[in-house]
Amino acid sequence: MNWIIEIFVDKSDQARLVAILISAVVAIFVVLLNQWFVSRRSKRELLIEKIEELFSASNEYVSACRELMDALSQQDIVHPERYYEYPSESVNKLNDSITKMQMICGLYFRAEKFSPDDFYIWRMPILEIAHKEKYLPEGKGHMAYEDSKAHIRTSREKLDDLCKRLMRKHGH
Repeated sequence: MNWIIEIFVDKSDQARLVAILISAVVAIFVVLLNQWFVSRRSKRELLIEKIEELFSASNEYVSACRELMDALSQQDIVHPERYYEYPSESVNKLNDSITKMQMICGLYFRAEKFSPDDFYIWRMPILEIAHKEKYLPEGKGHMAYEDSKAHIRTSREKLDDLCKRLMRKHGH
């Protein structure tokens, strides 16, 4: 320890030491600040990527709902002896998109409180009625069909609003 004191006995050497220490502190501060900005930018980029994935999953969900409704309208469900079977590809697409949206929201956007119950297939009453082979009077069947179409529109609006909120919050 004495050798350090002996080296910096002269005033010019002490001034040099202070300059070196200040430079070192500034350099460390700049590196830490740069690291903070880089990690913040990469987090923002990751969140933007996840918002894009969420939007894609929401489009897949709405597409699957429409496919199910189209498949139903192509079936002749008036005859009770015919059993309506959900197209498995559309059902899988619908369930996969719900799971993906739930996972993305659960991992990255917990504050949004995404509820998968709002989107399951039984939210479209006409599909449930056709699948369970229930016979309804014409007016009630039409109302169930319209309610199912309204569910698709409402779901599209909810999912679009969710994505827009997230874009405003994380995309600036």
